[in-house]
Amino acid sequence: MRLPSCAILATVASLAGPAAAAPRPDDLWIDPLERAALLFSAADEYDRPYSVPARPRDLAGFIALSCEYQEGRPCGDGVGTALELDSEAGWGSLLTAATRARASAGTDRYASQLILDRAYLRFTAGPFLLQIGRDALALGPAVRAGLMVSSNAAPQDGIRAQLKPVALPFAPDIRFSLLYFLDRLRDPQRFHGTLLDCTRAQLDFWNRVQLGGSRLLMLGGDGAPDYGGFSGFILEHFGRTHETAAGTAENNRLSFDLSIRVPELRGARLYYEIAFEDTRKAFWNSVRYDADHLVGIELAELKLGAWRRLFIELEHTGWVSQEHSVFNTGMTNAGRTLGSALGPDGTSLWLRADFEAGRFVLSPWVEWLRFSGDQYGSDQTRGVFVTVVGPIEHRQRLGADTQVALTQSLALSGGVFGERIGNADLVNGSTKYSGGLRAALTWTP
Repeated sequence: MRLPSCAILATVASLAGPAAAAPRPDDLWIDPLERAALLFSAADEYDRPYSVPARPRDLAGFIALSCEYQEGRPCGDGVGTALELDSEAGWGSLLTAATRARASAGTDRYASQLILDRAYLRFTAGPFLLQIGRDALALGPAVRAGLMVSSNAAPQDGIRAQLKPVALPFAPDIRFSLLYFLDRLRDPQRFHGTLLDCTRAQLDFWNRVQLGGSRLLMLGGDGAPDYGGFSGFILEHFGRTHETAAGTAENNRLSFDLSIRVPELRGARLYYEIAFEDTRKAFWNSVRYDADHLVGIELAELKLGAWRRLFIELEHTGWVSQEHSVFNTGMTNAGRTLGSALGPDGTSLWLRADFEAGRFVLSPWVEWLRFSGDQYGSDQTRGVFVTVVGPIEHRQRLGADTQVALTQSLALSGGVFGERIGNADLVNGSTKYSGGLRAALTWTP
């Protein structure tokens, strides 16, 4: 099926999870249908892999607007439908068991299947949380494009332990929180069963400033370089300890983020995140070439007539962002990058405005992107340097999302987008166009 280059796309990000949970009874409770969503998608879209002949990459996955920040849902060129059903049960607020089942059907990228998209058991006691199973996760201050783990990632399988924000006894206006997870990444992976763990710490100052840091460590799997068992696993968190003939035994990624709220300025929030694939002796060279950068501005209380919110994100990714020469499917889960959907050596400027009229929300947006075809060399003396200047792929995207609450329990979303791709596949003179549609009807009884 061929669709016009400007078609319909609905964002379902706001419908990805259930509405705010109602208070639970103090004893056993069951919610057999906590949410139901009927989804429809169609796209005439040029989905290109991150790795192309003009610029090979050690990274699984592809660039496709219909797939970005959709938590791993079926997407891309073609037509598909899906039904998602969420259920929960538990004991008071102490224990929650939750599932999301999805039945889908359609063309190749929307292959007919029935999967358990979410399934987890969560224990909560005061500020402590322990969770086991499959669930989605996003880290950092970004509205959309977090650099470490974002809504672009498919739900992850593993164990999470969390200390929710608690006030420091000697400074009650400062709160401290911790998160740790250990996941088994889903295929495709170069080494089936590769593990990924994350440690994140965050300080909140006076409910205005947030300072956080995250570290991802990827290692192991069938046939992967040996990391030295349990003791080696622990030691790898403090430095590279195993070098083998097959290469390094781990893949690291490190980030720091800062968010500042100024509610007096129309609910303003400014944030910055930097993530490193590698650090070098030539530190500023590493900041320039190796690091990913994300700068964002959120105005959450504009109140200019119907114009309520404005979001701006400027993002640039490093030359090997989320790549690795040994774990050459990169920082991915189920074929989706864990962090930014850009992949390596990309730049994006994204703007979105929200307009409200009663129960109706209209969100026009625009995005400009460029992907570099440059090739690089590196050493410990000079750091990273360009060896071959390659072509630049340019993308211009334009669209609008809509949402309307039909009743207290029923919501409908929809939207439009169009995309022009210049120098597609990093080949000068190649031009492609994309468009698609996505709609969602969601019921939260």
